[in-house]
Amino acid sequence: MNKKMLTITAVAALVGGTASYAATSDDVQSTDKEWVDESAPATSRMSNSVKKFVENQKSNAQKRKVSVKSDVLGRRGGAQKGSLDYAIKDSDVQKMKVVINDVKTNDIPLPTVSGRYEFNPNTNQKAYWLNGTKVSESEYLSKAEKREKKYNDSKKTFVSPRTAYLTASEIEKELASSETKYITEYKEVEPNLSYGSQDYRDYSYILQKSGVTSYAHNNGVKGQGVGVYYNEGGCPPLSYVNTSYYTRLGTCPGYATHVIGVTRVLQTTAPEAMIYGIDGVNYPTNVSSYAQPIMIGSQSWSFVLDDNGYTSHDAVMDNYIYTNRVVEFVAAGNGGRQSYIGSPSRALNAISVGAVSPVDNMYVSYSSSKNSIALNDKPEVANYTSFRFPGDASYTVSGKTYNGTFNGTSAATPFMAGMTANMLSQHHFLWWHPEVVKALLIAGSKSVENPDYDVDGSSRFLAGIPHYSSFTWSDAYRWRFWQGENNSNFDSNKEIVFTEYSIQKGKRYRLAISWLTSGEYALANKNVAQDIDLSVWQNGTRIKNSASAKNPYELVDFVAPEAGSIEVRIKRFANRSTSEKVILGYAFVKVD
Repeated sequence: MNKKMLTITAVAALVGGTASYAATSDDVQSTDKEWVDESAPATSRMSNSVKKFVENQKSNAQKRKVSVKSDVLGRRGGAQKGSLDYAIKDSDVQKMKVVINDVKTNDIPLPTVSGRYEFNPNTNQKAYWLNGTKVSESEYLSKAEKREKKYNDSKKTFVSPRTAYLTASEIEKELASSETKYITEYKEVEPNLSYGSQDYRDYSYILQKSGVTSYAHNNGVKGQGVGVYYNEGGCPPLSYVNTSYYTRLGTCPGYATHVIGVTRVLQTTAPEAMIYGIDGVNYPTNVSSYAQPIMIGSQSWSFVLDDNGYTSHDAVMDNYIYTNRVVEFVAAGNGGRQSYIGSPSRALNAISVGAVSPVDNMYVSYSSSKNSIALNDKPEVANYTSFRFPGDASYTVSGKTYNGTFNGTSAATPFMAGMTANMLSQHHFLWWHPEVVKALLIAGSKSVENPDYDVDGSSRFLAGIPHYSSFTWSDAYRWRFWQGENNSNFDSNKEIVFTEYSIQKGKRYRLAISWLTSGEYALANKNVAQDIDLSVWQNGTRIKNSASAKNPYELVDFVAPEAGSIEVRIKRFANRSTSEKVILGYAFVKVD
């Protein structure tokens, strides 16, 4: 139902005022048959509901009489100084609450640089390479910090979504001002509340089962130095929060129950990471300027959706990750295996998180996993849900109760964010490299117990369960990244080729790549800007390759036929936009 507003202030605006805009965004979406749903006919950048509103209002010739005591200049009417009467068109005052998304990418030069990192957990030795040359840890981290500062000093402020009540003519005026603006009807953001089975387990059991206790906490890794932000409607009562590691960004609009569960999962998983709470759908800017830099986002919500496409809301999140290098985890949603995942979990650069039962490692029936219109595989990972926090007091507000338990993809998402905060705390090489983080989470995941069912574009369910030992404590893992302008890093054959050594015959390995794409390109062109493939060769024979069409990542899983070394080839199969940056990550994991 369109939200419309007819008030005397609208008349004042008609004769001399201006429209006012709210500072925050909450919203939704539109309907189109293509992957990009908001392109609508030709040059239209309105969602279907907004387009219908504009068309109806433009054809609405009805007038009505409105009386006011004085106009905006203070003039009063009649000999007795009575009211002023106006005959106005309905279309001049009927307003719809909308969200305005500007999907323009703030493009700034990106220096050509490559990095490589290896870690031996048995000796606690870390090795770094910068642009192909081995360097000390202090030299690598010092240059990375300087590079990040220079990048942040030169980039423009991120343009966040905004909400407004607009007339049809004001909507058209907004769109006329920029070719990268998209307008959708405002609909409430809804949290992914608790659903499904009640297979709750004590949070300490889940931390132990996931490897967080043994491989992170017991080694002193607790998220130190890493900032994680979340968006929630409301804030937690401070009695549920370790205030030493919690910062409120903006005022508290009131207490809520859903946010209690999100905060409890984050703070028990990464107890010394700084948690930044934000109300509504806002994106923090200047992320590296905080005392504990914001490197991770945890989003346990989605927009109310009525279709299955890639939206301007997904494009905004993709741009945010593309320009700010923040790792974003977004709940897949709780609509069921046959339901489309929510927005902005459809963002190509984001990591969509499904839910897994801690009892049997089964992908739970209520967790969404369908994204076939985009033909890419979502979610990328699945993690444990159904947390129980013994001793937590029951709390009720606005008819909703938190009773010490928390489940749904809402719980799996902050758990994944907390695990990653520990990982970034342990390995500074990963700072500002969401492309590497996604690659290693995919490579370091273990299959769910029910992988035989899939409703995405591929024939099998790819989202696995990340175990902490697999991506930060394996006896053989190596990570790399490449970044720069569009013509950088790839050779004349459009390839990046290198060798992995100490390969053992009969052992299983998983290699993954991931790369970022701008939301502006994805929304306008209905595709990823770069199609990059991954293959593994040994003794001149290709033993495994991955070449999906729509995924912004690739994964190979193989058993080595011979001992020695392998050749890894990363080939850019398609380069559809010469303005897109190269922001490419790689992870190597020995499974057994």
